[in-house]
Amino acid sequence: MSDTDEHLKAGTSKEWNWHPDLPVAVTPLFSWPPRPIATLRWFATNWLPITEYLIYTLMAWAIWAWLVPPLEQMQRLSWAWVLQLWARNLILMIFFAQGLHLWLYGWKKQNEDYKFDRRGLAKNARIFLCNDQYWDNVTYALLSGVTVWTFYDTIVWMAYANGWAPMITAQSNPIWFFAMFLLLPVAQSFHFYWLHRALHIPWIYKRVHSVHHRSVSVAPWSGFSMHPIEHVGYLSLLLIFLVVPAHPIHLLFIGYSLALSSATSHAGFENLVLGDKAHLKIGSFHHQLHHRYFECNYGGPEMPWDNWFGSFHDGSSEATKRVRETKKRMHTK
Repeated sequence: MSDTDEHLKAGTSKEWNWHPDLPVAVTPLFSWPPRPIATLRWFATNWLPITEYLIYTLMAWAIWAWLVPPLEQMQRLSWAWVLQLWARNLILMIFFAQGLHLWLYGWKKQNEDYKFDRRGLAKNARIFLCNDQYWDNVTYALLSGVTVWTFYDTIVWMAYANGWAPMITAQSNPIWFFAMFLLLPVAQSFHFYWLHRALHIPWIYKRVHSVHHRSVSVAPWSGFSMHPIEHVGYLSLLLIFLVVPAHPIHLLFIGYSLALSSATSHAGFENLVLGDKAHLKIGSFHHQLHHRYFECNYGGPEMPWDNWFGSFHDGSSEATKRVRETKKRMHTK
């Protein structure tokens, strides 16, 4: 890393409209030697304030209590309850993705504050359906994404209803029940990293993953905009509940973390400004770097998979040069 890249304060690089402090910090989880204070601070930052994980947890509890069909009804496959799941997923996806889109890009409630890329959404571009990035992203997210999400939901709910999947409760196994809220994001991160690396194999990338990467300047609908085959792989983590003892609340929690968090991680903004001082961290500069440079940061910032497996881009010019060389080797015949 050059001297000029060694320490860049947030928002000072001319390459971005805004960015966090550079180089991007690596999560302290699994650091060696251990960093217990930093690790506890990381958990506190990601759980104790009003964060996405906490929001999804509360949503999962509420929807389990009031908006899930009776398990007895789901013992047999029926359009009635399957369409109820589909409609619920559709409404939640629209509420999260379109709500963020309107706040950030339609109404521009915070102007360009904390926006990573100076560019806006592409229009009059032939690579997109209707020649428009917004409508392209919405179409793939709703028609393919919500349908595949509901398909996996249906399988797991039927398994719970018929006793085919191991189910616990907070009363029967309280330690495991609450530990799952910490372990599932780790499993999600691991699953996403290796699936994502596979999607960047040139043959697969060209035919499948390129649909997602058409959105170079990302926005809330871009996150869940994928080729149907990618949706099948991305959401397949939900099948973990067929073998791992859990509660339906965990299924709801990780489903929201997979689907709804794609809108926030691709929002294109680091923070959602809700008042003079109230900020909710939503975007991921770690993943924004992936959309600009492609062959890096395949995982999320929650776990150091990229750091461990040599694909980490920390935002420095040295990392950019290395990643461009990697991309050239991968995609040059």
